Amino acid sequence: MRVAGLAVAVLLTATAVVGAEVQRITLCADPSNLPFSSQGATEPGFEVEIARAIAETAHAEFGVHWVPTAREVVVLRQLDEGRCDLFMGVPLVARFMEDKPRLIFSAPYYVMRQAIASPSIGAVRSLDDLRGKLVGVQAMTMGDRLVYVNGYTRKVYRDPAETLMALVRSEVDAVVIETPLAGWFVKKNPGFQATEIVDPPRDLEIGAAMRKTDRGLKETVDRALHQLEPTRLPAILASYGLIVAQAAPPQPPLSPELRAARSTYLTQCSQCHGTDARGTPAAANLRAFKGTDADFVRIVQSGRPGTAMVPWKGLISEEETRDIAHYIKSLPAEADRP
Repeated sequence: MRVAGLAVAVLLTATAVVGAEVQRITLCADPSNLPFSSQGATEPGFEVEIARAIAETAHAEFGVHWVPTAREVVVLRQLDEGRCDLFMGVPLVARFMEDKPRLIFSAPYYVMRQAIASPSIGAVRSLDDLRGKLVGVQAMTMGDRLVYVNGYTRKVYRDPAETLMALVRSEVDAVVIETPLAGWFVKKNPGFQATEIVDPPRDLEIGAAMRKTDRGLKETVDRALHQLEPTRLPAILASYGLIVAQAAPPQPPLSPELRAARSTYLTQCSQCHGTDARGTPAAANLRAFKGTDADFVRIVQSGRPGTAMVPWKGLISEEETRDIAHYIKSLPAEADRP
């Protein structure tokens, strides 16, 4: 199993072109690289199905030439030498495209994001929910960096299969990995769910590369993708699990007071009430609290006799306690829980 973009190699060959009309499209694809490509008849991979749809839309013949794609340089050499004419699965970012002056690139056909895969029971639904959990990542990937820069505890694995198997074996609480791999894993493993991480700066558009001389082929591919975009393209992607649950939309930035309150809550309160304030077997769900701010302050300061709620007077000030109440109210209401 290999990652999308740089690690995915799906190639199309237009063996005969008359003017701008493509007569035949031959796909060079890895024979064992699901969800991207496979020799399997029932699940050929979404890149293969998109390639076939492009050919059908262009009224061109379609065929597949199977080639291992573990080394991207080998595949690009085939493209450069004319054995292939279109290379799908490339990241449409400047650092990749500027390094390929002999290539031109298609419009994107999907956006690859990072996603969180976790067990459906107690599912992790946002980056914040990863706090206090052990997170599996593949070494030297965007997911690895995302978990590291946020300060979460991570366990690093060599490849996607090993990373996801760690989740199956409960070696980790969740995995951060690319959406194609997360979606495919969830599709094949009941009892797990995947949630996209909505983070536009990390969105990675994926498209196709062609030789710069094949501008007619680029026009054909772009035109076909435009026609496929409304219905067929999303259907193909969804059938391989690429369209996964959306994370909650970003919330407005917290005020300095609420940021301080969040810090106090996480250091003093989350051990009992949970990092998401939804409670634990030992303590109440604070998002469901119906009292006033004054009630909240009184309970925190004085405690609740006969329960695990001890008095915090002298440890957390009344002003800090009131700010914590405001912070909890700023979180999504219990009824809005996804």
